[in-house]
Amino acid sequence: MDMLLADILETSPIGIAVLDAQLRYVHINQRLAASNGLPASEHIGLCPRDVLPLIGHGLEEIMRKVMRTGVADCNFEASTEIPPGSGSITYWSASYHPRFDADGQACGIIAMVEDISLKKQAELAIRDSSEHIRKVLDALFTFVGVLSTDGVLQEANRAPLEQAGLDLAAVQGRYFWDCYWWSHDPATQDGLREAVARSAAGETVRYDVVVRMKQDSRMTIDFMLTPLRDESGRIVNLIASATDITARKQNELALQISETYFRQVVESTPDGLMMVDGKGVIRLINNRMEEMFGYSRHQLVGESLGKLLPEPFRQQHVGLVEGFFRQPSARSMANRKPLFAQRQDGSQFPCEIGLNPMQVASEPLTLACITDVSERYQAKQELEKALQEKTVLLGEVHHRVKNNLQVISSLLNLQSRNATPEVNKALLDSQNHVRSMALIHQLLYERNDFSRIPMSVYIE
Repeated sequence: MDMLLADILETSPIGIAVLDAQLRYVHINQRLAASNGLPASEHIGLCPRDVLPLIGHGLEEIMRKVMRTGVADCNFEASTEIPPGSGSITYWSASYHPRFDADGQACGIIAMVEDISLKKQAELAIRDSSEHIRKVLDALFTFVGVLSTDGVLQEANRAPLEQAGLDLAAVQGRYFWDCYWWSHDPATQDGLREAVARSAAGETVRYDVVVRMKQDSRMTIDFMLTPLRDESGRIVNLIASATDITARKQNELALQISETYFRQVVESTPDGLMMVDGKGVIRLINNRMEEMFGYSRHQLVGESLGKLLPEPFRQQHVGLVEGFFRQPSARSMANRKPLFAQRQDGSQFPCEIGLNPMQVASEPLTLACITDVSERYQAKQELEKALQEKTVLLGEVHHRVKNNLQVISSLLNLQSRNATPEVNKALLDSQNHVRSMALIHQLLYERNDFSRIPMSVYIE
């Protein structure tokens, strides 16, 4: 019987020891002896304080209480360094049961002890890892939270809590949509409920949303909800993450307003505006360009600038564009002679072009301002025609006046040949007057500038 009992104790999956009334080991199996750091034979006759000097006295107090009360103390944990000073900790889960003699009196202890060192080390490693992960998450500016699949907030890192002036206890265990960040707006809460349902079904949900922060302020966040799966693929949690994009949204709004202003200015200008790159490709046009040339916007953007020029000038213009981009500077075109552009229907019209180089995202571009000068050109043509006609008329008048004065002068000269001295003097004065009139007429006819007339020339 004793041999059978010994075999049972030795094959037990846990450590077992039997102690007498003086708390001396009378039997201990190899499993528990190895856990205590001594051979089984060296335990016999010793007390726990002899084998485990750092915790033995405390263990004996528990044993005495069990013997005194007759009530077992189960599943308590103990730990100590084995050997002492080594830094290696052994952990146990122990249960002490009283032994009774034939009279029903407690006469010893049956100790059932499980070495849980590996389990404890794993728990400590997990705890250390969890603490490390939390420290990492708390150091992030990104907002991170862990939800159950039905939307209850289980964990949150420091960033969203500090931004909202909360502690974890205020939100942990609550439905995420009922937490401070979301509860300011029913529509926002409904949107989050829908996102949780979609994520719990396996979908990653991402959208921009406005949430509440400290002192009832508002923050725009880029929010994402992702399902977390276990090894079998089952969704066990939802991971919520977000970043503050308030500044980005404000910048986007400012940029949008700026673009609106720019577009309104560009579209409302009475001149045609066109952005061209270094290869002569049209990148942007305004409404006036569409009206001026008869093309729609999509027909011109991406096309060569040569499409707007008459055929004889297209090849020549390629070299002009290359030359301009080699030495870009603000300048105007058609200063000396008119420049003609060609509409979609093939008709041509005179125009003036102003060129302004600029850099957009390190790319050299040119803004061309195109003015239709058809009316001015037509008026100039008519003025030049009228001036030419007046010049011809003036030449004819001058010719006739000059001839008539010459005839008068000749007649006076003939008359003076047979006149008396008194009459001859008068005729000579008349001839001088006629010559003076002819000279003045000749000088005035030959003069180009009538803004100032030097009278001394005509008086002399």
